[in-house]
Amino acid sequence: MELRPYQWEVIMPALEGKNIIIWLPTGAGKTRAAAYVAKRHLETVDGGKVVVLVNRVHLVTQHGEEFRRMLDGRWTMTTLSGDMGPRAGFGHLARCHDLLICTAELLQMALTSPEEEEHLELTAFSLIVVDECHHTHKDTVYNVIMSQYLELKLQRAQPLPQVLGLTASPGTGGASKLNGAINHVLQLCANLDTWCIMSPQNYCPQLQEHSQQPCKQYNLCHRRSQDPFGDLLKKLMDQIHDHLEMPELSRNFGTQMYEQQVVKLSEAAALAGLQEQRVYALHLRRYNDALLIHDTVRAVDA
Repeated sequence: MELRPYQWEVIMPALEGKNIIIWLPTGAGKTRAAAYVAKRHLETVDGGKVVVLVNRVHLVTQHGEEFRRMLDGRWTMTTLSGDMGPRAGFGHLARCHDLLICTAELLQMALTSPEEEEHLELTAFSLIVVDECHHTHKDTVYNVIMSQYLELKLQRAQPLPQVLGLTASPGTGGASKLNGAINHVLQLCANLDTWCIMSPQNYCPQLQEHSQQPCKQYNLCHRRSQDPFGDLLKKLMDQIHDHLEMPELSRNFGTQMYEQQVVKLSEAAALAGLQEQRVYALHLRRYNDALLIHDTVRAVDA
């Protein structure tokens, strides 16, 4: 199974045994690239053993198909997830196969299990592939596993497995400024003990040909000639206004300015202990929200 030029470009450091993150858009062939790295690893590393970690159950089967095609029956492979029913111990299965694809939770349970059939050490593997590796942060199971890896590294445990991360979007960690985004990416690399994020530099045109580009389409709709839903909401809001007896409160329903007025009214009523007035204000705000949404989205498209 041949790789495309941009796939070759991003996997080269991994073929040299280096820890990297492969960053390719969705549909560009990250899994195939990782499967090739795993194949070469098994070919070149004496007694090599590979584990592929995923964070969703359905990806176990999906990745299994891709890796099975790449391995072409030359190595033993098994797939494991929590919904596959009764099975032999995780540790036993991992020791009996060259390549294991599983949910990260199963590996984490095996690392901490006291049972011989279940227990396994990270050093049992020579290559760890982490799919959707941008989830390796905070207290996620990926990060828990990689924290144990880093502890082994600090203890100078040998040999440590090679790490290969896969992602379509490293993300920014919610940062709104460049420095924050950079720090987030650096932290991701540190969590995975990777020295580089590989994305195509020399074969971008070929990448664009094979990646799924979003297609924007704009459909102009005519304004409603009749609006029974909007009319009913405004009638209810008028009735609340009549109960409030506050002529200074604008009746410009369905606007941001009106929302600001009722928010202030709700806050003032809460401070004054006027529970009935506060309830009126809360209802007015919800009705106004509905009008704003109704003005933008047709009910038929809900």
